[in-house]
Amino acid sequence: MGRQVPTLKDVAQRAGVAVQTVSSILHDRPGYAAETRARVLAAIEELGYRPFAVAQSLRTGQTHTIALVVSDIVNPFCATIASTAEDYAHRFGYSLVVYNTHDDVERETGYIQTAIQRWIDGMVFMPAETKMPSLAALQMASIPTVAIDRIPEGYTGPSVTLDNVRAGRMAAEHLLDLGHTQLAHISGPLRLRLACERQLGFCQALEARGLSLGSCAGGEGNWDCIWGYRAMQRLLGCHPQPTGVFAANDRMAIGAMRAIYEAGLRVPDDISMIGLDDIEVAAYQVPPLTTVRQSFSELATSAVQLLLEILAGRMPAQTQIIVEPTLVVRQSTAPPRKR
Repeated sequence: MGRQVPTLKDVAQRAGVAVQTVSSILHDRPGYAAETRARVLAAIEELGYRPFAVAQSLRTGQTHTIALVVSDIVNPFCATIASTAEDYAHRFGYSLVVYNTHDDVERETGYIQTAIQRWIDGMVFMPAETKMPSLAALQMASIPTVAIDRIPEGYTGPSVTLDNVRAGRMAAEHLLDLGHTQLAHISGPLRLRLACERQLGFCQALEARGLSLGSCAGGEGNWDCIWGYRAMQRLLGCHPQPTGVFAANDRMAIGAMRAIYEAGLRVPDDISMIGLDDIEVAAYQVPPLTTVRQSFSELATSAVQLLLEILAGRMPAQTQIIVEPTLVVRQSTAPPRKR
């Protein structure tokens, strides 16, 4: 006959306390004397008691697990979002499972189906593209969701995003205020709504000053340094060359700066460069990169907080949260010199 598995009741009897006391201490709830807590923990260790998570989930209907679906974990933006979200969820007793789609819609669909089958309590997701085929499956499963950074087509649920139009406008206005009139933009993938919005805001600011991007607006990038590098090489072949360039994220801006230096030009003496995100390495470039900051921590904590409020049965008054950008001026932008 096998060894009997110890129960919560066995622990309570060994420690000389009520079953509810053992349960509360296991969940790290306050209000118990240090001596009582030590006695319960000692009884748990002596008996070898381990909470049976599956049985608890069947009983409560909750796994205390949430999923985070990101587009590219290598991207510093996604990595910081994941780290911050995990830390915040942990503080409230939730585990976080991260799924990295690599901006692949097919992989995204498979991961979301897997997450549904694993009885997650809720999901924070960043869709690979504006059209999200797996959105219908999520809605049919009645799993609470919060979209972060990107909002898919047809989704009207809770979300946390940057004010991308304002961010693009802010970048253009900074360059215009410095006196630049020959401006170019290196966009993100225009299949994504946020990339279109950043470009829109940039163009709106130019139009308000009677200017336009013209036919030399840069290439449609894919957020990586190499895309910014290649787009800048194309821009350097334009006549006249731009004196100010806005890249839709810092990684592309850093790649663009490399292309400028290889062409024998200098930032900001010949071309001013501004990015977006304010990733850690932006401040350590040569020269340090001027950028439009979006708070990664605010995005991540707001999204998880919103989801936990919904899981607790409290629908917040505001479910579409817009995070405001801020301009961070460093040494990569300056007034244009006379040519």
